[in-house]
Order: sequence, then C-alpha cells, then structure tokens
Amino acid sequence: MRSILRQFRRAPGRILASIVALALAIGAIGVLAVPAVSEGTLHDAVGRDGLADIIVDTTPLDADRLDDIVALPDVAAAEGQAIVAVELDDGFQTRIIGLDFDGQTMDLVQLDAGRLPADTDEVVTTPAIGSIGSTVVADGEPFEIVGHGSTLWWSGNDVLYAPFDAVVAETGGANHLVVTAVDDGEEALRALSDDIRTLLDASGAQFTTFPELLPDGSTPIDDDIAQVSTLIGMLGVFAGLVALVLLAGTTNTLITERTREVAVMRALGGRSRRLRRRLRRIALGITGVSLLVGLPLGIAISNLVARMVLEEFVGVTPSFAVDWTVVVASAVGALLAARLVSARAARRVTKLSLPEALRDRDGAPFGGRWTHRVLAKLPTGGLLERIAVRSTVRRPARTIAVTTQISAAVAAAFLIPTLVTSVNDFNTATLAPWSWESVSVARDPGLPITATDDHDESAASEAGVWVDGAIDDWGVDVYGMRPDSRFFSAELRSGRWIGEGRREAMISDGFASRRDVSVGDTIPLELANGVAEYEIVGTLDDSYVAVYVDRADVAADLGAPGMANVVWSASEAPVIDIDAAVRVNTAADLAADDEAGRDAVVLIFGAIGAIVVGVAALAVLSTMTVNLFERRHELAALQAVGARRRRLRGLLTRELLPVGAVGLAIGLGLGAVGARAIIGSFEAGDAIDIGVTDAVGAIPFIVVGTVATLWLLSAAVVRTTAKKPIAVTLRGAA
Repeated sequence: MRSILRQFRRAPGRILASIVALALAIGAIGVLAVPAVSEGTLHDAVGRDGLADIIVDTTPLDADRLDDIVALPDVAAAEGQAIVAVELDDGFQTRIIGLDFDGQTMDLVQLDAGRLPADTDEVVTTPAIGSIGSTVVADGEPFEIVGHGSTLWWSGNDVLYAPFDAVVAETGGANHLVVTAVDDGEEALRALSDDIRTLLDASGAQFTTFPELLPDGSTPIDDDIAQVSTLIGMLGVFAGLVALVLLAGTTNTLITERTREVAVMRALGGRSRRLRRRLRRIALGITGVSLLVGLPLGIAISNLVARMVLEEFVGVTPSFAVDWTVVVASAVGALLAARLVSARAARRVTKLSLPEALRDRDGAPFGGRWTHRVLAKLPTGGLLERIAVRSTVRRPARTIAVTTQISAAVAAAFLIPTLVTSVNDFNTATLAPWSWESVSVARDPGLPITATDDHDESAASEAGVWVDGAIDDWGVDVYGMRPDSRFFSAELRSGRWIGEGRREAMISDGFASRRDVSVGDTIPLELANGVAEYEIVGTLDDSYVAVYVDRADVAADLGAPGMANVVWSASEAPVIDIDAAVRVNTAADLAADDEAGRDAVVLIFGAIGAIVVGVAALAVLSTMTVNLFERRHELAALQAVGARRRRLRGLLTRELLPVGAVGLAIGLGLGAVGARAIIGSFEAGDAIDIGVTDAVGAIPFIVVGTVATLWLLSAAVVRTTAKKPIAVTLRGAA
C-alpha cells in the first residue's frame, strides 16, 4: 500500500486518469446486468400478479365452456374476463376490464392506493384517469374511483378495472381468456393453445385474436430487453478494452519511471522475480481502486437503464437488484487484465542491462532499424517536422496505441448518430408504402366493422383487416385489403399483385429471403382461429415482416365473412360512421409514439457512447504523457536551446495530426461497420430490413471535435512538462 501511495504522489494526474477511465469502463460493462435486473423484477411480478401462460381474446364464453377448458389435462387453471371498449366523458377511449376479484388467481390487481371495487359502480384505475373518490363517466355510465393500481399485463395502459358482473352484461360472456399451463415450455404451450382452439371451435366459439404465449414464466418484452441490453453492453466491453490500453500505458510509464530505482536494487542483490512482483502491484492497486468506484457505478447504471426500459415500455418501476455474475466477472476480468498488462512492462524493466538502466536515457533511439535509416534519407520538412516524424516512427507501439484510442472515440461518436439516423429512416420507410392520413382501428377484438368503403363521410376511405399471424411459428403482421387498394403501394421485388378471391399473398422481401420463401410457394398462415394456406405471388420492398392478402379471403378464414377491423382514410380527421368503438391514429400520432420509444433507447446508447469517448480521450492524454516522459531529455534539450511552449506545442501537434487523421479514417470505418453489425443483429433476429443510413452530417463535427481535443490535450501536456526545471531533467534525476 505504501508503494502505491508513493506512486500516486509521483504521478497523481496519470493515476487519477486511469482510475476514472477504468471505473467508467467497468460501469459501462455493468449494462450487461440489465437483463438480469429487469427479468428479476418482471419475473417477481409474474408470480405476484399471476401472469398467465396463454392470453387470448375469444367470442363470449359461458361457464360451461370455461369448465371444459379447465378439464383439459394440460391446463392448471383457466379464467374468463369481460372486456369492453368505452369512451370517457372527456373523449378518451379506453377499456373496462371485468375481473372476478374474489375468485381470480391470474391478473391480480396490485394497488398503489385505495381498495378494490366492491360494487358494480366502482372501479380501480390509474391516477391519470382521476383521483380516488372522484367519478369517471364511461359511455354515459358513472363509476366511482376507489383505488389506484394495475396488473402486469395491462401496466402502462390507462384502463378501468371493475367487477366482472358490471361488464359481462355488455359482452354477453367472458371474452378474454387467461390460462396457466401444467407445462409452460414453448412447445407445450403451442400444443395446448391448439387444443383449446379446437375445443372452442367444436362448441361454436373461437379465438378472435392471435394467442399470446409466454413460455417459461417470461414476459412479452424479455427478448427485446435482452437484445438491447446485450448490444449496449457490447459498447461497454469496447470501453473496457480501450481502458485496458490506458491502464497498460499508465502502468508502463509508472514502471519505466522506476527503471533506475529497480536497477539500483538489482545491483544490491534484489531478485528479479520479487522486483517484478512489486512492480505488478502498481497496476493491481490502480485496478483495485477503480473497482471500488466502477462496480458500484455499474450497479447503479444497470438499475438506471432497467428503470428507463421498464417504465418506458412496460410501465413498471423495477426494484433495486444486483447481478452478482456480472459484478464478479467484471472484477476478476479487470484484475486479470491488470496482471497481464503489467507483467510485460515489469519483465522489460528487470531485463535491462544495469549500465543501460542506470544511464536513465531514452531506450529507443532513432536509427536503430533499417526503416529509420530509409526514412532519414527522405525529405520530411524542417527541424520540428523531422522530429515529429521520427518520434512517430521510433515507437510504433505507442503510435498504434494513440491511433487505436482515437479510432475508438471516433467510432463511438459516429456510431450513435448513425443508429439514430437509421432508425428514423426505418420508421419512415415502414409508413412509406401507405398513403392514408389516418387509420381507425377497432378496439373490440375480432372483426366488428362491415367491410364497405363508405365509412368516412368526409373523404375516401377503405376498410380492411389488420391482425397478428404466424408462418412456421414466426410472428407476422397480416393485412387484408382490396387487391386494388388506394392506400397501399409498395415496389414489387418479384412476382405480381394479388388477385381478388384467389387465396394469394404478397410477402415482405426481406422476410422471404431470410425464411427461404419464394414466389410460387404455399405458406401455412396461422391465424387466430387456425391455419390457412396461401400461395405467394409476389414479394415487396417492405421494411417490416408482413403478409398482404385479399380482405375477403382473410375475413372468411377468421370466421367473419365480409367484416373488417380497420378503416384507412384520406382525411386526418375522418367522420367515421361505425357503431364499433374505434381509435383514430394519424401518421403524426404513430410517428410521435415511435419517437418516444426511440428516444429512450437513443439516450441509453448516447450515454454509453459518451463513456467510450471519455475513456478514449483519457487514454490519449495518458499515452501522450507517457511519450513525453520517455522523451524528457530530448524536450529539455530543445528548451535549453530556446524552444518555447509554442514550439513544443507545435511539435506535438505535428505528431498528432497525422495520427489523428489515420485514427479518424479508421474510426469512421469502425463506426460504420459497428452500426451495420448492430442493425444486422436486429434484422437477423426479427427478419426485417432496417437498413443503415450513415450519419454523414455528423462527420464535420467529429473532425472538428477531434482536432480541437488533440490540440487542447497537447497544450495541457506541454504546460505540465514545461513546469519542470530543465536542469533537473537533463541531470537525469529519478
């Protein structure tokens, strides 16, 4: 410990820079713990709230049909709920969820305040709807708010929870089925869902929405959280690698500064192995202090990111949690890395010959290699230019380290805006084939709208079908529309458009290529109430995963011939002549929803990217300090013959500009490659075509920022160097 404290007094700036950079990097790596932190909260809520394994809307079911479902051997529990779409007196459209508060085991309401409803005119809702004790009017019926709370499934939605008897009169029976299975494995749930669908079909009932399966106690956003967290964690690992380069440079400097001291100890009989062990303690001590700061920082970051993700996408505030696997792995990895990076420097110092070590002179003179001699014959400008070029070439490892650090910072600075630009363009591309100004979606499940094209009294409209489906267990959006639709037009990649009543389908080209599906193939399109076969007649330049079919065909397959559930309109404020409750969304509404979710993710990526840039900047500063220490006699000699700070600063600038230019070029390339890797992982995982749009507009700012940063670092380093008396440096005192 005393040795470490002595080293800190010798070089507090470099050691603090290394500690801060390592702590930031270790904290960034903590993002890898987000899935575990999120899953812990969500899975606790699954058990607490009784989240079902199978969730699906149905036609109204009576008690006998529910008993038949419960009687299936693979069903542990099955409960019916009554859900109806309503409009509040302020125009807000929502749902009333009818629950059996006395007998339910699933979708339990967790109260934040108040109590559960006891009468049919009482509800629990969120504070956004109204305060406890106030009255909310839904479709003309008054309800007293007696509590604030929510369930895990409906969290993030401002809905009303009422007694089952208060809602079932409107629905005619339970129209929302929740099932807990004996075996909640994915294949078992899929088979059980098919059995329930077959059972209901035999009794004249059916699913009206595609069933949601939650295997192994999962939640709907588990995969998204894991994917986003892993990608952000990769940036954290990248920051860790840059920090290790910084630690190596700092350790090398501190050990090199003790070259004469070690040589004296060797001359007095000190054993090399023991001396190397003492030298390695320097790096281990720095890393240990960094861990004391970085590990709590990583825990805080993982919980902060988990909170942002869950509150944004689920409406759930997670409890504080620690992923000890990530904590231990980060600590062990950092200590092992410190041991490795310090071993080489310690071995080099203890192997120097005693005369060379005691001379305390630069151990890497120019001219020792044939490449140096060739370069000496080339015209490289005046004195400062020659010194700058030779200094850059003389220590290739140091030059490569600075180039790598600059590249890392530039890559992070370019990658983040490229991701943002790409996501923006993807969101725009998903809506590009559609020419509607608004889309009115039925809130009730099924197809409650008559499929005529005269619903909109103020402008042209077109009814259609928009439901979830699956192809070989791969989720897809299914659009049923007129073959000559006025509101959809995408570029054909192959084949032709669908014909009326021919059971034909068009499919997204990206999905078709990833799933090895082509024109002429017959696809088994699984819908809410069973599997229907369609022939693929064309592929579309469509960014999303979707299947397009004739609305009459898909409506018949869904058991509702001649019906629909959406109306596309050419007006932003359509006057919809429909009895079914609908939600009207404009293109601006959808863009705002996308922007809100995107901003949360971009904020997280931006924060981690800033950490990478900060770590890399500290690494460059430390490496420049190392370079100056090893050239202290050379720079002192320049000062002795009259060189001022401006000259030294000019020398460093001449050295760094070529290195910075190379780092910029490499960094921009790495940023572009990294963005493609991240986008590619999403595309491969979701079978979509996001595409990459390089943030070219950010390049001038990155270039200017890099040049300005290097100049400021040069000025800071020269100012520090010039403070030391020239005589002390030339005397070679330790």
